[in-house]
Amino acid sequence: MAETMHALRDAPIFEGVSDRILSDFTQSSRIRALEKGEILFSQTDPADTVYIVRSGCIAIFLATLEGRELVINEMHRGDCFGELSLITDQPRSTGALARESSEVISIPRDVFLKGLEAEPELMRRVLETTALRLRVSSERESALAFLDASARIAKVLLQLDQQAGNEGVINVTQEDLAQYVGLARQTVAHTLGEWRRVGWVETGRVRIVVKDREALERLASEIEG
Repeated sequence: MAETMHALRDAPIFEGVSDRILSDFTQSSRIRALEKGEILFSQTDPADTVYIVRSGCIAIFLATLEGRELVINEMHRGDCFGELSLITDQPRSTGALARESSEVISIPRDVFLKGLEAEPELMRRVLETTALRLRVSSERESALAFLDASARIAKVLLQLDQQAGNEGVINVTQEDLAQYVGLARQTVAHTLGEWRRVGWVETGRVRIVVKDREALERLASEIEG
């Protein structure tokens, strides 16, 4: 119980929230362990819980018309998610799965909503965070929508590299990358194979090394333009 209270207190979205509200959240919460690839919830599921990442990484995804999963965001330690559908009392608009072995803290809908009513600043912070995520997700979907497969892969690789500090080493499997771009794994593998042959990237079982960043930037920018 004390560890859960500490984890909630460390979550940025709960900064400044009273001990009483955090105690209510803690007492009603549950911890769920997830294996890599395990689905936490799917699109259209009832929204009766909000989640905070205790450890690991949770991918938020949309199901494409082709039946694939397009990752639109990732949640890490301290991140809160699942709140939008909960507040609007609508089914889940996205799915969530564990990118790696993870633990999440779940808080029931009624308890969380009572906390929002009691803490106007928490309500403001939740709405602000949700709006920002929606904007980022929408911009990402729009940016990828009109790109062909090669450009989509190049763009996402560059984004992942930027998030990793522009070191050129991206710890991601080809299957994970396929989910990021919403393409079949075979398409991603074929494209990376072509790039490997011309020296743009090196690939391993669980990582991709960018060797020619300028080539990938040209590919993404030329097709975008």
